[in-house]
Amino acid sequence: MSGARARVAALGAVYSDPAALRALQEERFAAQLDRLRTRHPRYREMLQGAEVASLDDFARIAPTGKSDLASDPEAYRLDAADPSDILWDIAYTSGSTSAPTPIFQTARDFRAILTAQLHMAAIRGMSADDRIANLFPLTTQPHGAWTRANHAAAALGCELVVGLGGAAADDYPVTRRTTEIVRMLERTQPTVLWGVPSYLARILEAARSADVPLTGIRMFAASGEACPPALQAQLTQLAAEVGSPDAVVSNSFGASELQCGLVECVPGTGFHNPAPDQFFFETIDDDGAPTSDGEPGRLALTHLDRRGTAFLRYVLGDVVEYTIEPCPECGWAGGRVVAHHRREGSMVKVRGNLFDVTVLGAAVGAVDGVREHQAVVRTASDGMDELVLRVVETADGALDADAVQRAVRAAIRVTPRVERVALFDIHGATGSLKPRRFVDERSS
Repeated sequence: MSGARARVAALGAVYSDPAALRALQEERFAAQLDRLRTRHPRYREMLQGAEVASLDDFARIAPTGKSDLASDPEAYRLDAADPSDILWDIAYTSGSTSAPTPIFQTARDFRAILTAQLHMAAIRGMSADDRIANLFPLTTQPHGAWTRANHAAAALGCELVVGLGGAAADDYPVTRRTTEIVRMLERTQPTVLWGVPSYLARILEAARSADVPLTGIRMFAASGEACPPALQAQLTQLAAEVGSPDAVVSNSFGASELQCGLVECVPGTGFHNPAPDQFFFETIDDDGAPTSDGEPGRLALTHLDRRGTAFLRYVLGDVVEYTIEPCPECGWAGGRVVAHHRREGSMVKVRGNLFDVTVLGAAVGAVDGVREHQAVVRTASDGMDELVLRVVETADGALDADAVQRAVRAAIRVTPRVERVALFDIHGATGSLKPRRFVDERSS
């Protein structure tokens, strides 16, 4: 039995048995449906008179959009009914195009989150023997990434060290500078670096420059942004240069509405739903009708067992291919995202050319000498749109601006103006979870 298969088997036979798992999901959904009909401000009204009794009846329910939640977050929070429904914590979404939106967790939800974190760890191969370094920044609003990494270590019972990077505050200056974080890592020698991959690379570059050996790294738990092959290769190369030649990148697909992430058992096997008894995923078309298993569609989430913020057919904003076929590597039957096509709303038009900003980002990230970037669309002095690429070059100063222009022009048929900037100009002083890689400064 492979290591991945053994880890999954240890979580329980139900997670490798599609029929048994579906029966459990239906049982959980029936109870959740009763709660939504009686205690949920928004779905109580929506479900009135609706003939919905099982997961097969989903096509009769209108999807919920992010704008629906943002307009009235309290309407998606169940009314408290018993002591376990008391508020435990609040996490906020980190979207860059709207105000942060609260996601409420009850005391019972928090225990469910801990369970999901244990499943994530088992699937990706983390254990109580690891030493985790939480390198997410301390953000302005409570965010699930920073807090849940700490909670995952608590649930596992493993050692934890927290970088506590982020923007400094005058009143209570508790955050650490990069040099302080590097020295902390040298002292503790973690086995898992958990954080936004571009920031993990930044920390390792600082360690390399300071000749700090980090010889115990075996895994990067990457979250918070896409980690394409070029960035994965950069991370493993940097790890080798500081003394950890066998480190691997464990990618993930997270969402604030989950308070956990879908993870890989082995790189390239797809993002596994770690708690299919808590979360049900489907893909839908533009009209809300389910798409076939493994066919592209908009990923939608339904909570099967939740007491705080709870959703029915909530559209997360990603176009993916999702399958419930068991993973051929580990046997997990809880469902997997096997291909991610794009984020919805990522299509932009500049000078008559329509392009996907994710394609733009991949093209820039593949150019040698690019450490970080930000694409800005603005109106030029002649009244026409222009695309500006603000690029941070790597420490060796090998950036070729012409190569950036050629790569972008080949990918999206738009020639950008390239500006060299400092990393701070992209991350800014807000202590944000991740760099803002696309900004549209046009007034309309």
